[in-house]
Amino acid sequence: MAFRTSTEFDSLAEINITPLVDVMLVLLIIFIVTSPMLVQGLQVELPREATSSLNQKGPEPIVLTLTRDRLVLLGDQPVHPKLLAQRLGPMLAGGPRPVYLKGDRQLPYGFVIEVLATLNRMGVEEVGMVTVPPETR
Repeated sequence: MAFRTSTEFDSLAEINITPLVDVMLVLLIIFIVTSPMLVQGLQVELPREATSSLNQKGPEPIVLTLTRDRLVLLGDQPVHPKLLAQRLGPMLAGGPRPVYLKGDRQLPYGFVIEVLATLNRMGVEEVGMVTVPPETR
């Protein structure tokens, strides 16, 4: 019967750090290069109209943004139009709050009416339409 000596098991298993560091540096460079591409603003072309500013008294208003792609944003969070009532419910539970609607000028009128009907069903009494001042020439 053959027995193994302890010298046969003396091999030391070490992790080679160099490839690990190389992979981590490559991943870091990839994240640094791609992160500015992930954070991009949402382009909403608001209608230009001369209006007076609103005097805001009371609770903080809720801002709804409607893009030309029919995307609804509640604050900064995208919301499916059919789930808008569910997301607005907890926000309106503390009492009536004004809602400011920022709609793209290329948005179909029917979509704006659907959102306004949802706000009406939720009991929103104050709806403000956000515009930008016209360009002066």
